[in-house]
Amino acid sequence: MAEIQKANSVTNPELARKFVQFVMIQAQNILYVLGKIPTPEGDRLPPNLQAAKMMIDHLDLIQIKTQGNLSAQETKIISEALQQVQLAFVEASGGTPAGMMPDRSPQVDMSALDEEMGDEPVPAPASASPAPTSLAPSSPSDEEKKKYFKSYG
Repeated sequence: MAEIQKANSVTNPELARKFVQFVMIQAQNILYVLGKIPTPEGDRLPPNLQAAKMMIDHLDLIQIKTQGNLSAQETKIISEALQQVQLAFVEASGGTPAGMMPDRSPQVDMSALDEEMGDEPVPAPASASPAPTSLAPSSPSDEEKKKYFKSYG
């Protein structure tokens, strides 16, 4: 039979160690994909910006979903790792090329997820600043640009 773990998972040092290892491996993999870390043969791969962007987004998602459940040290480690890989992405790309911007293809229907969550409003992250308000109406193209823009820097 499986033994029930009675220790608080937030303060469990073994889980903290595994989480830090996970974050560091993800950051190392991103740097490898960006060509910042050489292969075992000593060669450097050409940067794969699409794969790196996806992996950075995943690490960012993990930071968001674990917010409030990490120790101060774990929070600092994931934040610093994200900053490091985002800077490496900007360096490798020379900025964000047009090919990395999201396409305008049909989006995935998220209504099933909204129903599953009980139509509760999703709170904005604590670090997010409120959206600027303007009395002048903006064009839809400006709104679309704002909606899909993400900066790694």
